Amino acid sequence: MVISHGPRNRKRVTLTFDSNMTDAMLRKIATEHTDYANEQVVDELQQLKVPATFFLAAKWIQAYPALTRRIAADPAFEVGSHSFAHAGFRPKCYGLATLRPAQMAADVRRSFEVLDQYAPHATRYFRFPGGCYDDTALRAIAPVGCTVVQYDVASGDAFGKSAAAIEHTTLAHVQNGSIVVLHITQANAEFTGQALPRIVATLRARGYDLVTLTELLHGA
Repeated sequence: MVISHGPRNRKRVTLTFDSNMTDAMLRKIATEHTDYANEQVVDELQQLKVPATFFLAAKWIQAYPALTRRIAADPAFEVGSHSFAHAGFRPKCYGLATLRPAQMAADVRRSFEVLDQYAPHATRYFRFPGGCYDDTALRAIAPVGCTVVQYDVASGDAFGKSAAAIEHTTLAHVQNGSIVVLHITQANAEFTGQALPRIVATLRARGYDLVTLTELLHGA
């Protein structure tokens, strides 16, 4: 099941945050001390009292267990899986290595096993790396029993050049029921935290309630 939008009976929007982590990124952490944990994002969300949903890649969780536990401990946040190895579930997905269909269910299942070690109340939501999938991928992971969640607003924060650009892209495209995708990977999404205050203030000024994905989908 692929979910892209929530119910339209109330003005609601959910901000979701992906954490990418490939083996190449892990090597940069080890050899270049690159940081892929944007704690400012979590700081801003908590200060602004914004519920949010995080899709965490298992290798990112293993690299940043303390931040994972901090996210999981906040009752305003919920967490789901962004795969184990952040490989592509179809070819030609932003240069990611490609999983074979026979590997896909195991990758997703393993991701939830890692997630559950740090977040005992994790959801069964799953987002494909890069948002890339096809019917083959959906069939391959069906035995895992997760709910696949896509998005309709790409904020442009990944490799974005300024907070202003992220704000403009997000606010220009958001609508009632939107699922916005942002990132908490500092090195390749460094302006996300800076963009959040204006995004949040503007959405609230427009009359939107900011809610978790579960609240958006089920009206909780």
